[in-house]
Amino acid sequence: MRTAAKTGVVLAGLTASALMLTGCSSEGTTAISADTDKADIQLSYSQPHTDPFQNAENVGSMQRFEELGYGTIPATNADRDASQQLTDIQTLINKGAKGLVISVGDADAIVPAIEYANDASVPIVAIDEAPASGKIAMIVRADNVNMGALACEEMGTRVKAGDAVITLDGDPVTSNGRDRTNGFNDCMAEKYPDVKLVNVATEWDPAKAASGIETAMNQYDNIAGIYNQSDATFFPTILDTLDSLGKLIPVGQDGHVVQVSVDASPMAMTAIRDGWLDAAVAQPMTDYIDYGVDYLTRAIGGETFEAGDTDHGSVIEERNGNLVDLLPTPVVTADNVDDPELWGNKEFALEAFGVSK
Repeated sequence: MRTAAKTGVVLAGLTASALMLTGCSSEGTTAISADTDKADIQLSYSQPHTDPFQNAENVGSMQRFEELGYGTIPATNADRDASQQLTDIQTLINKGAKGLVISVGDADAIVPAIEYANDASVPIVAIDEAPASGKIAMIVRADNVNMGALACEEMGTRVKAGDAVITLDGDPVTSNGRDRTNGFNDCMAEKYPDVKLVNVATEWDPAKAASGIETAMNQYDNIAGIYNQSDATFFPTILDTLDSLGKLIPVGQDGHVVQVSVDASPMAMTAIRDGWLDAAVAQPMTDYIDYGVDYLTRAIGGETFEAGDTDHGSVIEERNGNLVDLLPTPVVTADNVDDPELWGNKEFALEAFGVSK
């Protein structure tokens, strides 16, 4: 999380020294005058679809803007419509937004919206997901390939050669979906080649995940595990499906279907405590919000960024022409599930997911 000193930098907002040193950003963004009242600088958020995780990112980002004293334009929600998100971003800019934090729904379809922002000299910071191209001030996300590999390690140590594992693959039009699939599949092929993978295309749709689990369970009699690429999306659907099939058996008991997930949402925390979920790779959602807003407020002041180590335990890399701040992703098990620093244990997250600790 951000230290007190780091927060002080953010609260300082658009410092004159930053403006004098950097002028305009490398994206062509015109720096806003240091004399401008922050309340007159309107910022907003573009959400690609509706689920508790996305809702929490939206609410958290907008709250952070307000905490720092910036004006806001109501956030938008494209509700799984890629063309609508493009329109939303254009509309926010036309309404006077001077900077946007966005989560990307479709990595390719979002590009014209980013180019529109580039032409209007409006900086964008993407959190959680990455666009295919277009110039972004910063992308703040986890290394999703590594998250898939971490999930593979957790799964691989709990199943044996000859077993089959269902993988609930996210939508391949999203970078997270592709990366989590590739990271898991490549690791399993290298380290656990005798475990069969049964890939289910979900497009982040819980109904498709449930149907895929039922089909795989009927087709194979050696299903020993499920790799869930988003417990924020697929719980409690998976637990309900396993229960209906008579396969919901606690960790440690004969017949237990090993479950490893990505996100470590409040629902996943409950499932770990209750003995249904073996492990979850945690997305650092609160850091997405904190650092996403941090980078945006610095970018609208004309600050630019470079690849290298950060002061918050991550590494900025250049990927596809943009800088990406790759945040750490801890693995959550029964041993550390009560860690108060995990986002799934934070009060705002519990409220967003309607879960009590």
